[in-house]
Amino acid sequence: MLTDYTDEESLMEIKFIAHSGFLVRLPSADLLFDYFRGELPEPEPGKPMFVFVSHAHADHFSKEIFSLAGKSSLVTFLLSDDIPWTEVPEECERQAEFPGPDMELSFPFPNGGELTVRTYLSTDEGIAFLVDADGARIYHAGDLNDWHWDDIDLPWNEEQRNGYMASLSAIAEVVEQDGRIPDAAFVPVDSRLGEFFWMGMDGYMQKVGARYLFPMHLFGDSKVIARMKAHPCAASYADRILGTGTEGEQFEITEGETE
Repeated sequence: MLTDYTDEESLMEIKFIAHSGFLVRLPSADLLFDYFRGELPEPEPGKPMFVFVSHAHADHFSKEIFSLAGKSSLVTFLLSDDIPWTEVPEECERQAEFPGPDMELSFPFPNGGELTVRTYLSTDEGIAFLVDADGARIYHAGDLNDWHWDDIDLPWNEEQRNGYMASLSAIAEVVEQDGRIPDAAFVPVDSRLGEFFWMGMDGYMQKVGARYLFPMHLFGDSKVIARMKAHPCAASYADRILGTGTEGEQFEITEGETE
């Protein structure tokens, strides 16, 4: 379990669950992203939990998440609209939202403040999330990535690249408006892309930026994290790439200045 907050300067605590699954603990709410296996976090009594699912792929979505609704009425499911509503148990329907791309949603906290969610079109299925709450900003890409495959025709790869940059531009517009890059960004670094594995994270950093980066979508190849940190493109941000790909790793992000 993550430890309780004891440091007033602590902004959030993060736990890597598996693959693209993360738990983010804020003072006012817990955020669970793209759980599909591993230890399912328990809702804390009296504290809201928001469960994000970026799309319906089996490595990002497990119906096990719906068991959380029986443990707390303060659980809200934010399910990409490519997930059929028939996947949601009847007893959970009132706690489920189905956002599509290019939406903004707000959820008030019982004790004041709110959680704001912006969504962006993925280059694969579903959506990516930009989340603001408790003075923290979190980006979870889902499968929004520069999917450049060396065995696919160039026009398809170029289309992917253009779509990726269009979504990143929309995120960058929000960042530029308020001068706040994400404190934590969860971004795919997928070694299946061969020599192009680095393009998604680097494109994100060049366009948007983040205080800290958490590689995900590793498909069991944790060595790709070290390769990303050592790649020449990452020279200016390698020290911001956190994690070793070990399931259960935990991190504390403190308050600090952003770029």
